[in-house]
Amino acid sequence: MSYPQQNNILEFLKDKNLIVVSNRGPVEFHKNGKQIEMKRGAGGLVSTLLPLMEALNGTWIASAMTLGDAEVAGQFPDNRVPIPEKDPQFWVPFVVVDRNRYEEYYSVISNPLLWFVQHYMWNNPYTPTIDEKTHAAWENGYVYLNKRFAQKVVEESKRNHKEPLIMLQDYHLYLCPSFIRQELGDIFLSQFIHIPWPQCEYFQILPQYMRKAILEGMLSNNILGFHIPRYVTNFIQCCEEFADKVDYEQGRVQYRGVTTHVKSYPISVDYNGIKKMANSKEVRAKEELIKDMKGDKFLIYRTDRADLSKNIIRGFEAYDLFLKNHPEYHGKVKFLSTGKPTRQQIKEYKEYYELIQQKISEVNDKYAGDGWKPIECLFRADYQLVVAAFKNYDCLLVNPIADGMNIVPKEASVVNENHGLLILSENAGCYDELKDHVLPVNPFDIKQTADAFYQAIKMSKKDRENRLSSLQDIVSQRTIYHWISEQFADFERIMGESNK
Repeated sequence: MSYPQQNNILEFLKDKNLIVVSNRGPVEFHKNGKQIEMKRGAGGLVSTLLPLMEALNGTWIASAMTLGDAEVAGQFPDNRVPIPEKDPQFWVPFVVVDRNRYEEYYSVISNPLLWFVQHYMWNNPYTPTIDEKTHAAWENGYVYLNKRFAQKVVEESKRNHKEPLIMLQDYHLYLCPSFIRQELGDIFLSQFIHIPWPQCEYFQILPQYMRKAILEGMLSNNILGFHIPRYVTNFIQCCEEFADKVDYEQGRVQYRGVTTHVKSYPISVDYNGIKKMANSKEVRAKEELIKDMKGDKFLIYRTDRADLSKNIIRGFEAYDLFLKNHPEYHGKVKFLSTGKPTRQQIKEYKEYYELIQQKISEVNDKYAGDGWKPIECLFRADYQLVVAAFKNYDCLLVNPIADGMNIVPKEASVVNENHGLLILSENAGCYDELKDHVLPVNPFDIKQTADAFYQAIKMSKKDRENRLSSLQDIVSQRTIYHWISEQFADFERIMGESNK
């Protein structure tokens, strides 16, 4: 696989030791009876970086998240798994730790504590309660795992004589850069944060020593990336408490002799890749299910993991209100929801998934009749089905409380063949990019969302056509390959400046 600018990137990287670091890796191993099956990781990051990994025999450090990961890792020295085993194109060194430590790192600190802070999801008068369990999980889980990740990075950086280029990903690894720099000194580090960065006052929910450790870790990077300028500004404001110097205009923060360049790199989608998938025989087969379900009805669609930040219940409450206020549309609309449960080992997520199912049943019980089911819910991981639904919706609802970017509106707009309208939360990261061609909603305002459903149904075909065409133009002009190419261009520039 190749893409535009890949040759330029490969030329820059030919004398570099490329090391990507993330909690979730590019492959996962799952036990199926006595067999272990390898599954490629999902998402744009994997699709974009794997061609570079394979071309350069690179390294991708990740957590052993499954029992299969840990078992396979144990079969190789240093838990360093060759992919594929017989003729390795790249390597996945797994960080394998005691399950209890991993749960403290992931299920107490990363999710929910940090995730909830960064998505404005705590109910401040009541939650969070930062108790002894939280403080212990920080030290025994989050700090410990970040040190273990840093150890792996140090080991991998010394495996050859090439200059290491280290790309850390996301909020699971905030402390890792400072531990790496302690060991390796003047080394180039980058980190991209895929979720929102909150306003300074909300970040202060965290105890000061946690905030300080997080910012010290992040300010150990040479380049720190966020999706949109607002997150860059929020982050720099948080740094004023600890940094030596901040420069909003240049997007720079100086701390302990390191200058961190803080910049926005809005992520997008593989425009040609998703169009190709939409025309595949597998997706066309799934379309039959969607079309049978839709019939002659106006199809409202949403697809999300059952995460509290996605605001799924308020979406159904708005639909409930729409059906109450507009009985003339009973039997003429259908709300399809796809997705999957997530993080069910965490109490808040388990309860939220149960409340989603409860709300769906409530709406269906209230309004169903004459063979009409107002909400159809298919909670299973099936991306081909999702793309089939993308092609056929009349109205797409994306109403998160907060989202780093949310690429669903971009993916869906690329392949929709039905003049589909987009109802979009003002708090989605992609909102600033797409706002002129959507029906905007405050994610907390179910009346406004209910009114948007009505507006969508009543809008003329010409207006719908124009909006979708404009969205498609925006997405086609900036793809995921612009996102990665811009980062590498900045890596090359800043590494060049530091080597002078």
